[in-house]
Amino acid sequence: MTPRGARFAGLIIALALGDFLFLQARSAWTSYWLLTDGRQGTAIVTHELWSGHNGVGYRYVIDQKEYTGRSSRNSSEKYNRVQPGEQSVVFFSASHPWLSSLNKPDAVAPGWPVLLLVVVFEVFALITIIKPTSGWAFSLMDKTKC
Repeated sequence: MTPRGARFAGLIIALALGDFLFLQARSAWTSYWLLTDGRQGTAIVTHELWSGHNGVGYRYVIDQKEYTGRSSRNSSEKYNRVQPGEQSVVFFSASHPWLSSLNKPDAVAPGWPVLLLVVVFEVFALITIIKPTSGWAFSLMDKTKC
């Protein structure tokens, strides 16, 4: 593989891992605020999500302002089968009411060992983009020919 091809492959890997890290950071941010100043309210399930994982869209009202959210259904027996048009419990941040979930989080970043591993691979992908012949770059090409 040429250095240009190695850089392109590194870019694809970096973008995929970066997207994963961004989503995990957003989830950790939401979990942090729900654990810090979370309140409980009532949401109306509006639709089912095609993404799987038992996901639904919902809306809820805080201080006469309507917010929307997406989450997997609440895991309690009372709310785990709610359908569009039905009510569910919602957990939202008092200081950031647009942050919400139908499930109360257990921890801010429950999968932190995986996140640490992904960060390491992200660094290797960035090194591959910057200098594909580096000993720290992914072995996508024969580094002795360059």
